[in-house]
Amino acid sequence: MLRVFHHYVSARKLLFFAAETLSIALAGVLGAGALALVISPPGTSVPLDRTLLQLALYALALAAVFQLALYAVDLYDLRVAAEDLGGGGGARLVRAAGVAVFLLGLGAFALRVRAPTGVLLGGALGAVAGMMAVRAAMRAHLGQGARVFVLGDGIKARALARMIREGGEGAFELCGMVEPPREGAGEGEPAVDAQALEQRARYVVVALDEPRGGRWMDALFRCRLSGMQVYDAAGFSERVLRRLPVTHLRPAQLAFEERLTIGLARKVCKRVVDVLAASALLLLAAPLGLLVALAVKLDSKGPIFYAQERVGLGGTPYRLWKFRSMRQDAEKGGAVWARKNDDRVTRVGRFIRKCRIDELPQVYNVLRGDMSLVGPRPERPVFVAQLKQQVPFYGLRELVKPGVTGWAQIRYPYGASVEDARNKLELDLYYVKNGSLFLDLAIIFHTVRHVLMGRGAR
Repeated sequence: MLRVFHHYVSARKLLFFAAETLSIALAGVLGAGALALVISPPGTSVPLDRTLLQLALYALALAAVFQLALYAVDLYDLRVAAEDLGGGGGARLVRAAGVAVFLLGLGAFALRVRAPTGVLLGGALGAVAGMMAVRAAMRAHLGQGARVFVLGDGIKARALARMIREGGEGAFELCGMVEPPREGAGEGEPAVDAQALEQRARYVVVALDEPRGGRWMDALFRCRLSGMQVYDAAGFSERVLRRLPVTHLRPAQLAFEERLTIGLARKVCKRVVDVLAASALLLLAAPLGLLVALAVKLDSKGPIFYAQERVGLGGTPYRLWKFRSMRQDAEKGGAVWARKNDDRVTRVGRFIRKCRIDELPQVYNVLRGDMSLVGPRPERPVFVAQLKQQVPFYGLRELVKPGVTGWAQIRYPYGASVEDARNKLELDLYYVKNGSLFLDLAIIFHTVRHVLMGRGAR
């Protein structure tokens, strides 16, 4: 994993992305040039300087459009990519290529691009070939996850194994779980490093429920000397799975953690970005907001907007605003979690919740300073009081402003239970500890796809 502005990024995925970018661009340029030369009329003079510039710009457009199409159908999720090339028969890949070619043709028509005969078609065909070549060449690499050897076979180890299976995007493979020998135990068991070497492990992770003494620690040093990466469970979860599991955290770890204190520079920078982005969004979305307001009013009785008390920075309550998406009497029996296919949701409400349009009025909360564009999603006081009693470290979410979107929102589906809240907290704690402008921009970029694809809404 590489660390970029405090955020951990998969080196494996970056290498894959860079190789595909280069392949699409080069193959696209070669295809465009080759087809243009083949079908150009004899004796046609080609202005070389202008053509080279066009090809360079076209290469950039090819890479950008093709990779956006691949991203939209989840083909930069290594598990999905491996499954698509395997049992999926490349269906997602073909769909992404078709969408990319259509968008390129549409863009060329709209912009009235004048290029030598064959350049547009040849470039698209070359880009498809380059993309498929890289994916085929890396098929074996995509299908094999990095092997993880876990020291421990108790509650913490099994929780770690579950996170690897569910949140590792297929990039990791659990190759063993063993309990190290207790202090004073007899010989006979193979050494930890020997077992890890036998399993060809890349990572060795210590996830013990209780201390075992230090006799086996020499084996961990030998693992390091053999080229394996050694982590405790909390460090592996943060650096590789990009979450902070509450089952592996100790209060002392967080009490002395400097990064939980948000510096003045980051606060000022984040606030400036929030105000500028929220102002632009408010202006751009105003026409849509007027249409939604009219639809809400015509669809059911009640106000257009819905205000609800939420818990903000430092535990301070504030009123969060949304377009009303439920019946006016939706909570006459008291506060309850939202349900799948909730019968309290109106017809218009179902649509605006699916598209996340009901969240638009929260731009007002951002401009007021109650919220940020990116941060943990705010929860209601009644649920916060309940979750603080049932979920360790839940109050640490209040170290930063709540957000319209967040790391947990793009990494975990809609939550409506205490267990969901625990899982989302682990992702929120990662953001609280490792947040930066870089991570904020990445979250906003991913959120656009979630909104367009209608993911995670209920």
